[in-house]
Amino acid sequence: MMTKQQIVDSIYKVLSEKMNLSDLSAFQSDARLIEDLALDSSMVLQMLMFLELDCGLEIPDSALMNKDFETVRSVAKVLYESQDLPKVDKGLEVYEDVKIHCVASCLSEIVKRNPALDHRILYFGVWDAEFCINDQYVLSYHSNTISHAFFVDWYEKLYGMKVRRWYRPDATKDENIQELVKLVENRTPDQHIMVMLDMYHLPERVNEFNKDPFPHYLMLGPSKNPDQWMVYDPDYRWEGIASKERILNAVRQPTVAGGYVFSDANARVSPPEQIKGYFEASVYLDHNPVTDLLRKIVSAHLKGVDRNGDPLPLANLGKALEEVPVLSPRKYGYEHGFAFFWRELLLPEEEFDQWCDVIDELAKAYKLVQFQAMKLSATQNRDLSGKLFELLDAQDEREFRLKKRLNEVFLLWCEAVFDSSKSPTAAGGVE
Repeated sequence: MMTKQQIVDSIYKVLSEKMNLSDLSAFQSDARLIEDLALDSSMVLQMLMFLELDCGLEIPDSALMNKDFETVRSVAKVLYESQDLPKVDKGLEVYEDVKIHCVASCLSEIVKRNPALDHRILYFGVWDAEFCINDQYVLSYHSNTISHAFFVDWYEKLYGMKVRRWYRPDATKDENIQELVKLVENRTPDQHIMVMLDMYHLPERVNEFNKDPFPHYLMLGPSKNPDQWMVYDPDYRWEGIASKERILNAVRQPTVAGGYVFSDANARVSPPEQIKGYFEASVYLDHNPVTDLLRKIVSAHLKGVDRNGDPLPLANLGKALEEVPVLSPRKYGYEHGFAFFWRELLLPEEEFDQWCDVIDELAKAYKLVQFQAMKLSATQNRDLSGKLFELLDAQDEREFRLKKRLNEVFLLWCEAVFDSSKSPTAAGGVE
């Protein structure tokens, strides 16, 4: 089975290698086949034929007659859904078009390509993933002090794939860029190259948060044209061709520094002991880091003193919480956690749907928190702080409820997996 990203990659290879299209500089997920890539209707059929003959992607007659093959993404969607996908209850399908965490998205994309592996496990570490505040109590999803060692180390334990850091902090920017060029130009089929770049300097890419700078991890590979590289961005469900120089310019920015490389050659199914250890290392049952930190930021601004003892104007509170919309989607990682244990234990789908509603409410209610903080900041009316703290208390109540139930099903799973006398039942538990 291919992922949608692998299918897009196959489409590019067919167009460049089998059909020898000379100019694919406009190739990307949302490129229109006729208007942007200069295909005609017969060439579209030829492309579909090569995808079937060379890539093993079977196209149903009904899809060929009735589906709209307008863009690269629409072709990939039809081909992806035409595969013999694992059958799951509709309610247990996790909505994937959410930008949750770029490092986890890159790593999990490779796990998805192996049907024997389960990428949902990796998301245990996302809902409370690391973030930071500076001395002026400004929230940030990114900092040079944030390490991705937690994901990197557990990735090897869970899936057997060792992730190596190729970016050297002690080397110059030019030396690191030379290393990146060498890696991409000599990439082997089993290799995956991650790099941190500043998305603000890739204006052809969607930057929905309109951030400057916008540090972001994605993956790179070579293309037929040495002046262009293939960009794989699993977090944004986007891939396409981009100028090598423009990519390197985005990597060269002083706001970013980081990169990893790994191979899927030794990928293996996650051992239950490692799944148990990862869950226990990921879930904080006694506190909620994001809400705790928001409460601390609001309190500091009300007190008016930063970490250095300098004045901290209440008017700065709105600015301090500008990155809440980047962090709040991480709470959708809970859906992957619930889905994993629900499928393992054959629990009722109806309850899973109810917990997804709670997760959705948790993620979206941070927008209310941010809005109320902006009002407090703009008006300086301290009476508004009461409503703000009520919202944060409600967030705590939701998240503790989620964690409690998630931990209960985790313990049921442990009983089923590690106690051979008990096994999952379709009735919703273990016997």
